[in-house]
Amino acid sequence: MKYFLTGLWGLVCLGVLVYGHIHWNKETAANAVAQAPAVEQQVTNEVNFDQYLALAANWPESAREQLKLHMQEGTPFKILFVGSSLMEWEKNVTQSLIESFGSDKLQTAVHTYDLTSEAIVAENKQLELAAEKAQLILIEPFLLNDNGRIKIDATLANVTKIMEDIKAANPDTTFILQPSNPFYLPNYYADQVEALKVYAAANNVTYLDHWQAWPATDNPEIKNYLNGDTEPNETGYQVWSQFLVEYFVNKKAN
Repeated sequence: MKYFLTGLWGLVCLGVLVYGHIHWNKETAANAVAQAPAVEQQVTNEVNFDQYLALAANWPESAREQLKLHMQEGTPFKILFVGSSLMEWEKNVTQSLIESFGSDKLQTAVHTYDLTSEAIVAENKQLELAAEKAQLILIEPFLLNDNGRIKIDATLANVTKIMEDIKAANPDTTFILQPSNPFYLPNYYADQVEALKVYAAANNVTYLDHWQAWPATDNPEIKNYLNGDTEPNETGYQVWSQFLVEYFVNKKAN
């Protein structure tokens, strides 16, 4: 009887050990299956993250760093377009950006002013721009509004003031400058645009020279891109917007 009980107890212990081993294996397998989607999702997110950065390959490095940071935080990156009323290109650019990045990852805003750069500063409009808290701001610095009224040195001083005040409120903001549209035989206006280009290079600010996408200013063909003497028509705006779309959305990433 003693040997029988001892043997029975041994069988019970063996059964417990076998059951525990089988249960542990099942739990391990279940945990592995449960964790697999999370790992797969993480890899998927990393691929998408790289894709968005590739779309922004042309942007200034500081703006790309902010885009990466905002994507990590899950907050939308904001681009602000600033200039005179001659900004019909903005609609196409915004549409392309939203379609490419998604409204959850990128937002845009636009501020236009029929004012000289001097009036912008005098009326503290730069504080309105700062309030947008944009990470990237594209400025068309009112060259046509200033033309014949404000000397280029004063225009550039006003541009500096606008950017400095915005930067004081939002230190991580990156700026891009672009000229107003070209037109036939611009004379002094062409000198203003060249001075803006030199200013941008001297101050390490990205300059988007969309004039290269238009016919030359001494070519009468450029009149076909304008309504009247200076305002772009639909063709002109299409050229302008396409240049900006190709800059802001790197199609080679697709």
